[in-house]
Amino acid sequence: MDVTITESTVQAVPAGSTLTRTAIVTGGAGGIGRTISRRLAAEGYAVVVADLNQAAADQAAAGLPEIDGADHRGFGGDLTDSGVNRELAAFAAETAPIGVLVNAVGISPKRNGRKIPFFELGDDAWNQVMAVNVSAPFFLIREAFRYMPTDGSASIVNLLSITAKLGTGGPADAGFGLYLPSSVAYGASKAALQNLTASLSHELAVRRIRVNGIAPGFVQTPMMGEVPIDERLLGQVPMKRFAKPEEIADAVAFLISDQASYITGTSLDINGGWLTC
Repeated sequence: MDVTITESTVQAVPAGSTLTRTAIVTGGAGGIGRTISRRLAAEGYAVVVADLNQAAADQAAAGLPEIDGADHRGFGGDLTDSGVNRELAAFAAETAPIGVLVNAVGISPKRNGRKIPFFELGDDAWNQVMAVNVSAPFFLIREAFRYMPTDGSASIVNLLSITAKLGTGGPADAGFGLYLPSSVAYGASKAALQNLTASLSHELAVRRIRVNGIAPGFVQTPMMGEVPIDERLLGQVPMKRFAKPEEIADAVAFLISDQASYITGTSLDINGGWLTC
């Protein structure tokens, strides 16, 4: 069915309502996104798994647990296109108001798992990273907030990175401590997304929609599996291991819960003690 809800007409769902809420997870067919989708499904949300590939999104959605008959669905499309995000928001709202939006979509180009020096990073690669990591989350939030309840229960979580604060490392043979395989484009995009998170938390506070970020260090995902294990990598992390995707999903579950009802505009660092306050 067609759903047309404008900023002025969206209605809050009464507190305590048993109406199912939808949750959108972009990059939902990826390592972290799939785990977050599973956790949100377990929390009772009807999850829309959004990814570039429709078949992958459908497959991820089909594997989610169904609580109280929640209808999980896949959505395929290029999220760097604002029109596709408009379709995604309306698609999710067909089931119920959007209670949660998690922007887990992101890319980090590397060369054989290693850092690409800034002077070898072409225009197309730079623009693609910015489009996927910054523009796509912005486009979706701009469309989805119209379908989100204004009773204080709705929440947006953006996946940031430790690089948003640390920056990325020097050359592979640098003699100093910071060692990261990510390119400057990735670090810059996550810093921009962190600022976008803080800024939108101010604008959406009047609608009682919270906006937060989660900034992981290294996470054990297929993407990270392409990076050669180097003592310099884990030697920087006090806990001496990668995070598990489930630990990122746990943080998302906390930030969208009532226990985090007064938390907005913040970035929750999950990095094994690598970056401390």
